[in-house]
Amino acid sequence: MGDFVSRTLRTWAWVAGCHGLIIGTVVAVLVPWKTPWVNGTLIVYGAAQLVMAVGLWRKARWGWRLGLVTGLVGLLLGVLVVTGLLLSWLYLRAVYGPFGYGGAIVCLLFAAVAFQVLGLVPALQLRALLRRELRAQLGPAKWTWRAFWLVLLIPVVLAPPCYFGFRLSPVDPIPPEARDQSIAVLRAALDGDERPAAPALVGQPLGPGPLYVTLWARGRRLARVTGTGADLAQAVDQAAQALSDHPQLAKRRRRSTRIKLDRVVAVGALPSEHPLFVALAVVPGQDGLRRGSGASERQLLPDDLIVSSRFGSAPLLPGLKEVRIGLDAHWALKRLQGAEGPLQRLALESWVESDHGALAVVMGNTPLDPAGAAGFVEAAEQAGQCLLRQLRKDGRFNYQYAALRDHHWGTSDESLPRHAGTVYGFAQLYAHTGNNRFRRAATRAGQWLERRAIGRCGSHRCVGTEPRAKLGSSALTLIAMLEYQHLTDSQRFATTAKALAEFVLAMQRPGGDFHHVFDREGAVVDPEPTLMFASEQAALGLLMAHQEFGEQRFLAGAEQAMNYLTGPKYDYFLGWFSYGADHWTCIAAERAWPRLKARRYLDFCKGYAAFVGQLQFDDSQPAFAGHYGFTGLMVPQAPATAGFTEAIVSTFLLSRHHGQPDETLRVQANGALEALRRDQLRADNSYLARNPRRANGGIRRSLVQQDIRVDFLQHSISALLGGAQL
Repeated sequence: MGDFVSRTLRTWAWVAGCHGLIIGTVVAVLVPWKTPWVNGTLIVYGAAQLVMAVGLWRKARWGWRLGLVTGLVGLLLGVLVVTGLLLSWLYLRAVYGPFGYGGAIVCLLFAAVAFQVLGLVPALQLRALLRRELRAQLGPAKWTWRAFWLVLLIPVVLAPPCYFGFRLSPVDPIPPEARDQSIAVLRAALDGDERPAAPALVGQPLGPGPLYVTLWARGRRLARVTGTGADLAQAVDQAAQALSDHPQLAKRRRRSTRIKLDRVVAVGALPSEHPLFVALAVVPGQDGLRRGSGASERQLLPDDLIVSSRFGSAPLLPGLKEVRIGLDAHWALKRLQGAEGPLQRLALESWVESDHGALAVVMGNTPLDPAGAAGFVEAAEQAGQCLLRQLRKDGRFNYQYAALRDHHWGTSDESLPRHAGTVYGFAQLYAHTGNNRFRRAATRAGQWLERRAIGRCGSHRCVGTEPRAKLGSSALTLIAMLEYQHLTDSQRFATTAKALAEFVLAMQRPGGDFHHVFDREGAVVDPEPTLMFASEQAALGLLMAHQEFGEQRFLAGAEQAMNYLTGPKYDYFLGWFSYGADHWTCIAAERAWPRLKARRYLDFCKGYAAFVGQLQFDDSQPAFAGHYGFTGLMVPQAPATAGFTEAIVSTFLLSRHHGQPDETLRVQANGALEALRRDQLRADNSYLARNPRRANGGIRRSLVQQDIRVDFLQHSISALLGGAQL
């Protein structure tokens, strides 16, 4: 054999031997044996690579042929993994459309990595062993090329059926007048009145059917009937008759109901009833599932899934409890037991009865026209009224409120910083509205903090009665008390606030950062823990302390902190390209003006705004427009939108202070604030709430997770009131 052939064989003997050894060791030792046949197959493949390496080193023809076989097998394994990820991408795009974009991109990124890890070595191995010089001395290999191209055709053949097989093509939506007339007919049937004419429904296609009509009263489903027919008019008439004849609907209960209609606009199959596929088969709040037909049909419509709180509640994969996205598939499959037939995915067009006529419903929400600054203040005040309803007589808050069950759990003891945040929000509401109820609430909540939460941290007073006091609790309490002092012109909390400012300053490190935990039992600082938001809140607290008390040392400490937070904090490789939890930093940067005018603060916050702005949904996804998120697989959460927007508002105001108002920031903030207004619970969209009067004004975690927490309300109040200044 020539030198080139010998060198190639021995080089690939080393490469293949190392490759096989690595694969065998990793699979045998590090990969859990949850699916033994997969582990076994990979170990056999690694062993074959080692045997092949021996044959190549000896320049044996059998080693070369085994190399071709293992190269094809390895390439096949890589292609199968990549094909699975590619089909996952197409499936998510088919099911979720634009909502699945983020998840689809992740699948493509994983596919690129998987091919490099699993398929690159076998592909290069085949390329080297099939060179003309080697085939001339070791034999022909036409079969290898045929097999090679067949392997590469696998994803090409499987991709189109996956995408087009699971993509739904819904029928056209009905016009607004048809929605109004359908509600009028059904309401007349419920009330025992003569049904009005409904010309807009005549000839309007029903779709795959049937038409589902549900009566909701204070979050309870009183009845559900269906209607079918040649067109929507016949389906509505049939449903109206079913409601009129319903044996369980007493007249006194009929008048207090809200009528909700769900029109099936497309029906699709699922690739499998495996829980993984079921979990990812439903667009949250928009799609439904059903099995069977006629009297035996079982269905789960969007409202059923929202009321059950089954989105993001169960692990997507066994053993990965942290990954909770999609529908709780085990629960859904259990609910659909008892009916025969394949499981179907339903795309639905929905509308609900209201005082303003029929309103379209998307993800349990109804539309709301933009209202600008006046609307922001009104929404903030409504959120404040909801927050007032969480305040107890002793000054604590009900920590969390479940709107779907009209149930509270937890108190302010769950989180002292979030309790302090409510004082901050109430003070701002009082300043904007002049409503003394908000001032009294802030006073009562602040007094509870003074009575129950102030302890000793060595020679200083701090917030926390546990053995380890967290800086963030003291910093946010300091911020809240000084905001109260500044906006109410009251010195009620001045002594406590001054003591907390001393503690915060004492926790500062030489470089500008802060220690985050104080060991109260040992009366020493614990230098190790790093807690989210603590340094940023401490910087803002010191700035406000200087504003209220006028002592230069507080400003000096704040400046040192701001210089650290906008500089050395990110002095590591990944930090050169990303941002973290910096919204308090940008609030502080605006509060520092005109005492601290460093241009770097504005540049930092504009960079932060641009960074998070890449995550903001645009108008192409109306249900999410203005919110922040990565993919519709995880419905965006209002608290994140509110927190980001506080920073964006502050950054815009800071740009205006510098004489360079940035309109991009104004647009970004307005979009987010309108999203908060749109998603806020109000009379039109609270038909699923058990006690709409108590829930109205609430800011939910998301459209499909209906819990309301005090900090959701506070951050939204602060963002909305800040946005009113734009």
